[in-house]
Amino acid sequence: MQSRLPQPPQRKFCAAWLTLATLTIAVLTFAARAEEPESLSPVVTIGVVADNEPYTFFEGRNPAGFSIDVLREVASNSNLIFDFRAGSWPDIYAAFLRGDLDAIDGISWRPDRAEKVLFSEPYHYREIYLMHDSARPTPTIEALDDLQGLRVGMVEDIFYRSEFADAGISLTTYDSLTSVVRALAFGWIDIAVGPKLTMEYLANQAGFRFLELLGPAPLQQYSGEDFRIGVLTDNLNLFNQIQAGLNAVPEEKLQHLLQRWQEFGGLTGSTGTELALSSQQRQYLASLGPVRIGFMDDYAPFSFTDGGRIRGLSVDIMNRLVDLTGLQAIPVSGQWDELIPMLKNGDIDVMANMSHRPERESFAHFTSPYHIIPNVIFTRDESLNYQNLEDLKHYRVGLGAGIYYEETLRQLLSNGTLLSFHSQQPMFQALASGDVDVVIGALHSGNYWIRQLGISGTRIAGELQLPGFSGEDLRFGVRPALAPLADILNQALTSITPTEQQVIETRWLGASNQPSLNTAELVHWTDTESLWLEQRNREIRICADPDWMPLEGVRDGKHTGLAAEVLELFSQRGNLRFRLVPTSNWQEAIAAAKDRRCDMFPMAMRTPERSVYLDFTSPYLEVPNVVIGRIEAPFIQRLNELEGGRVGIVEGYAFAELLRKRNPSLQLVTVESEQEGLRKLQNRELIGYVTTLATASYYMQSMGLADLKVIGRVPADWSLAIGTRNDEPTLHGIMQKLVLSLTPAERTELESTWRNLRIEERVDYTRFWQILSLGLLATALLVYWNRKLGRLNRELAEANTALSRLSVTDNLTGLGNRTYFDREFSNSFQWCLRHQTGFAVAMVDADHFKKINDNWGHEAGDRCLESLANTMREHFRRDTDRLARFGGEEFVIFASYQDADDIKARLNRFREEVATRRCDTCKDKGIDLTVSIGLALGFPTPEHTSAEYLRLADQALYTAKRNGRNRLEVIPAGQTSGPDEAEHPKA
Repeated sequence: MQSRLPQPPQRKFCAAWLTLATLTIAVLTFAARAEEPESLSPVVTIGVVADNEPYTFFEGRNPAGFSIDVLREVASNSNLIFDFRAGSWPDIYAAFLRGDLDAIDGISWRPDRAEKVLFSEPYHYREIYLMHDSARPTPTIEALDDLQGLRVGMVEDIFYRSEFADAGISLTTYDSLTSVVRALAFGWIDIAVGPKLTMEYLANQAGFRFLELLGPAPLQQYSGEDFRIGVLTDNLNLFNQIQAGLNAVPEEKLQHLLQRWQEFGGLTGSTGTELALSSQQRQYLASLGPVRIGFMDDYAPFSFTDGGRIRGLSVDIMNRLVDLTGLQAIPVSGQWDELIPMLKNGDIDVMANMSHRPERESFAHFTSPYHIIPNVIFTRDESLNYQNLEDLKHYRVGLGAGIYYEETLRQLLSNGTLLSFHSQQPMFQALASGDVDVVIGALHSGNYWIRQLGISGTRIAGELQLPGFSGEDLRFGVRPALAPLADILNQALTSITPTEQQVIETRWLGASNQPSLNTAELVHWTDTESLWLEQRNREIRICADPDWMPLEGVRDGKHTGLAAEVLELFSQRGNLRFRLVPTSNWQEAIAAAKDRRCDMFPMAMRTPERSVYLDFTSPYLEVPNVVIGRIEAPFIQRLNELEGGRVGIVEGYAFAELLRKRNPSLQLVTVESEQEGLRKLQNRELIGYVTTLATASYYMQSMGLADLKVIGRVPADWSLAIGTRNDEPTLHGIMQKLVLSLTPAERTELESTWRNLRIEERVDYTRFWQILSLGLLATALLVYWNRKLGRLNRELAEANTALSRLSVTDNLTGLGNRTYFDREFSNSFQWCLRHQTGFAVAMVDADHFKKINDNWGHEAGDRCLESLANTMREHFRRDTDRLARFGGEEFVIFASYQDADDIKARLNRFREEVATRRCDTCKDKGIDLTVSIGLALGFPTPEHTSAEYLRLADQALYTAKRNGRNRLEVIPAGQTSGPDEAEHPKA
């Protein structure tokens, strides 16, 4: 067999080259054929004006706007591809005339232009309108002369400016229409003039829902501007294609696109993106349990307490997120400086009304902003013309404590007086009283408080614009441990439809900036609701907690308490009857609801477990949730301080379920009733008992439990609503209508009712009538009893005096008790404020006192506390000195002063004598005792509160203990730093 000789290298190379060339030709041929269909859609360059919102503008590299949407419809209908080229009008018009562009958008017909340009039919008329602030309404304008005396704003060099100037109208011009709209919102002008669609778009985008169109501008030749597509006269075929494509766009489609940009910023108005959560996200939500949401209670109109419940724009946004995600949310209201530490400590899970700052990323994961509001300069000084922060250096400036731009302002206003306030209301009260000259705050919140407080003569001097601070971005901040929740909330925010967003913003940022008030008129039922009620003879069966007074109870078979008052109101308003289904305790009431033997609970809190068989209305009452302890128990800051001990709660109560979910390390013990729980606490079977403040106050009084007290707050309040059986959706709608019919005044009255309830002791007059009967039989006995009665009255008066003294006196030490402290503390603070004298608060705590009780017994500990109280009395004898036992081994001293060094010296002398004086015990053995003292002192001003002094003293006490005990630490009041940054004088 003859072998094949190897081919020469040149021949191999040629063969490979031919193969590669063949493949290349095949690929190019295929690509050419693949591109053939594209040749059917020619590319047309079209010029558009950049930065012309909402008609034409760019989001990144993508063109957007009403005109862009119309052009895309035209391109689709005419089988063209538009290549958008953007620039200023002079630039794109010149390029169009040179032939560098095939077409131009937004061109108006003019006789001089018609010689070179073919014009399509107009697809839009841009009308020139007037806009005003509905909170400062302006009469209807029918002619230019009607604008005389008004401040009119418009864009400088706008084509219709001469019409106003020639009529003698006073004009203020701005560089952009955005600036004109903001000037109107800030009250610098009375009327804004500009294109209708653009002004509405800009006002809605900025959240200025209180700005409204007044009517067309009283112009003749400039009243409207026609929008057309232009093509040069030598390109008739292209013109015909474009005109045919425009003709194919239905009129209703154009109106729909216009509405999208006019009302919803270009987004679809009816439906949003459906919330598509992954299976992992849904599983995470199911395992998460209730989430505690922190809302500022004085940040109207975004969140504020009204009629006992938290309301506002931020609350409505969160409620919508709850609907979309199925999240179980518990609102927690408070002030900013209370809520932020709670978020850091994990006592709340989400903080609303929170702006993003890099330094906050360590304790919060942020969602995208759901609203952005400008920060402005409020003042009553007519001479202030604000341009930059230098203009404020000689003014007293107020701002919210902890606001995200506070530190920047402190650095830039080092020569000025900057006062921080812990809530909005006192800040604007200080502006009203002249204690500050300027307030820097959010536009909507400031306007709200100015109206609420009736502060006349207030104006906006300018907008706060700092590098990196474009406005206050409102977001939800989620604690890092719940990071997946931040992503879920972000997805839910994008699913809120523009219509829903607009409704919410209009409700709170609309014409009056006030929520619409409900009326107390009769509720009107739909046909379905009326039929449902008639089929049941207008009777609704209720289950109630028999022992939850003063909120709810059953006495002599009748429903009573605050819930009964609510139902009585609903009965009259809806022409209904409520029939009580008798049960012996709350557990039986729950069982009856599950078995459908009753239709609803008049007062219940939503929980995941109850949502299986109940629907819930909006809450109508918020009641604080507290922890009760024995009188000697220390106050707690967090629930985990009770770990290791037994904590009681009534079986079946909402927070029993919620606490097991959120505080699994807490050793919860369930009881059958409030009375049983309080008795077990009194008998030391429990170290704490969780209940509402209302029921705790009621039963502690009625049972005479003077040795119990409130030792802490649970960081979530009872949010009470009506729970209806979920197999009767019509009933839920009926009760929701009734709840919404409650006016703010009625809600406030409900809240004040439980706060002001008092226990009335019934007196048995049987013996009195027996004595009176005997007295009527014998005159002598009557005289005798009269004399005896006089003696008894004197003894009773003496007893009442002693009782009054004992009611504010601690039994062990003879100092004031907590009742005394609550009565005198704020009075002392107000006295110092009125007389402009110093106010000092000292928290005193016995060091290592638990060891004394453990090693020597509680009797020896009591003797030491008596000795400590005696020493305290010896050193603080002045008329303005107030001493109280705050609880356990903790005492508080508060007094006025003129010399800070004097009060410090007195406290140090007291501390030194405690350390040198051994306390004698019943076993004739001396025990060494020392104390740590935290002192807050300063001269009160209107922006301070007594609670702030107490909080700072408590911080200083904590520092004293941390720094070795047996020492005095001082924090000047008004200082916003934490204990690590406070003054630490050597003891």
